[in-house]
Amino acid sequence: MNKIQKKAVVRLIIVIFLFSVSVAIVFLNWQVPLMDVLGWLGFMWLLFTPALIDPPHFIPFRKKDKIIFDERDARILQNATVLAFGAFWYVFPILCLAIYIFTNVNRFGTISSNILTLLAGGGALLVTLVQSISILIQYRNRGSVSNE
Repeated sequence: MNKIQKKAVVRLIIVIFLFSVSVAIVFLNWQVPLMDVLGWLGFMWLLFTPALIDPPHFIPFRKKDKIIFDERDARILQNATVLAFGAFWYVFPILCLAIYIFTNVNRFGTISSNILTLLAGGGALLVTLVQSISILIQYRNRGSVSNE
């Protein structure tokens, strides 16, 4: 397992941890107004974004092994990044439209700033989740990366 795979696994663990903590917070705070809870969740997700971009350096690497980053690794990382941002740009406009429709149907008139932090943090989590899964799948299927 090389450095990219290890970082992908750590990112996947962080995303799963944040999602499970978020679900627990929503269910444990059912008496608190939902908009306040969603605002804190979005803020918490944004705080963890630097850990998602560059996972902490507690990932064990053997010092004696030289980690080589070749063309195949670059191609896998490039494909995973394109797929992640592609997924983001499919999901993000749909969510924005759904929030707009929800606020107009319920005649709230405005979109809470708590929802905006949730969108930003959720976007970071989505990109990280798709990129990590894509990296792990591409390394698992060694023949899936073509040299087109």
